[in-house]
Amino acid sequence: MRESFNWSQLDRSNLYSMLYTAGRDIVGKKISVDRLQKKLSSHIKSFLPVKVVRVQRDFTHDPKFVYLGGTYYSDLDRANKKRFIEIVLSYHPLTEEIKITEHRWRRICALFADTMLHEIIHMRQYRSRNFKLIPGYESTAHYHKQRMDQEYYGHRDEMGAFSFNIACDMVGRFGHNPAVISRYMDSMQAKRHRHFCYHKFLAAFDWNHNHVKVRQMKQKILKQLEYAAIGRPFKTTTHLTY
Repeated sequence: MRESFNWSQLDRSNLYSMLYTAGRDIVGKKISVDRLQKKLSSHIKSFLPVKVVRVQRDFTHDPKFVYLGGTYYSDLDRANKKRFIEIVLSYHPLTEEIKITEHRWRRICALFADTMLHEIIHMRQYRSRNFKLIPGYESTAHYHKQRMDQEYYGHRDEMGAFSFNIACDMVGRFGHNPAVISRYMDSMQAKRHRHFCYHKFLAAFDWNHNHVKVRQMKQKILKQLEYAAIGRPFKTTTHLTY
């Protein structure tokens, strides 16, 4: 049996702080990717029962950046395994050493917090329905990549998790101001070099604000604002402890 762990104690602030403390040995110093990976993996696992994947490489990445993502494995959770959330750190294949500025380190810490909460939301979704799968969204887009993007972002589980992430971003930009945030979302148009998740969501649906999934997502984001204001996507401990 796995040891008890209370996921409900985690919020955006303490997850951010959790990783930020590791920066004392990282920020402003040129460090090899392997050494950085070991430091981050050891630090994260000293606080959380998660798996940190070995170094991954991707030619689409900026050589100066560290990319961070996550995955929740419902089958491992259902089987009572200890580590069912995976954190992935990825780098450009030609990057051997990296120097992280304070600004970039803060961005990495914020992304880590958002990624963890995204996967915890997925954990709660699956546990709340006894690990049953739900039907996905079937896109009718002409091109394969767009169909895949729409079916990913349009899935009910992903919309539930991303709506919290996007709400956190909106509150960070505008404060807890639903009217201003609603107007901003309604006015958003395609722009180059935009990478936060609501831009990706809108891009998947051709920036069509009348698309049923876009309308649904806006409503979900507005409902998540009160949770985003406290940095915690839940009010109770239901399904959040082993």
